[in-house]
Amino acid sequence: MSTSTTLRAGKEGDSAVAHWANEQEYIIKFTHQPTGHVVEFPATLQSFSDIHTPKFSEQYGADTMDPTIILNSADRKMDFSFTVLSSSLEEARHNTQCVNLLIQMLYPLLSSDGTILGNPFITVEIMNLMQSAISPSGILCIIENIDYAMDFESGVISHDNGELHPISLEISISATAVLERDANSATFLPNTYPSYGG
Repeated sequence: MSTSTTLRAGKEGDSAVAHWANEQEYIIKFTHQPTGHVVEFPATLQSFSDIHTPKFSEQYGADTMDPTIILNSADRKMDFSFTVLSSSLEEARHNTQCVNLLIQMLYPLLSSDGTILGNPFITVEIMNLMQSAISPSGILCIIENIDYAMDFESGVISHDNGELHPISLEISISATAVLERDANSATFLPNTYPSYGG
């Protein structure tokens, strides 16, 4: 996990949800690789699954009854959901902006003539849950789905100008990992393999 991550607590200070998240290190961080933009949420993780799926094919020769097994790919998919809470109008506005920016990160970076300048790869950090041998501080992903819902039963934060924000946001994300490989190694395995003692 990145040790430099600190959420903005705003004028609410110690009473802000961001202050609590900073103290507990309950922070979910998204870094947009083409631009370097970062979105962070003070988040309570609700669910997390990490699915690894190797895919094989079979080839039969004319002189054998047994197939040759060929590994075609090994996919890694992560599904997680979290709750984002706001304790003030300032926090609610900031969290809403973060959701909007995260959605914008799903699209490629384009030039003025529509040429793709950067694919929408996003590094996701969730405490120590999103790690690999190459990326101990996050996993490079393609986000396939973002589903966010406003929990109005938990209450709302309103403003005189008609502005309305829910106190609680529920966000669910499905992501597929992009395989990263150490430039100094022909394998993705850690240098200490097969030992995990460091």
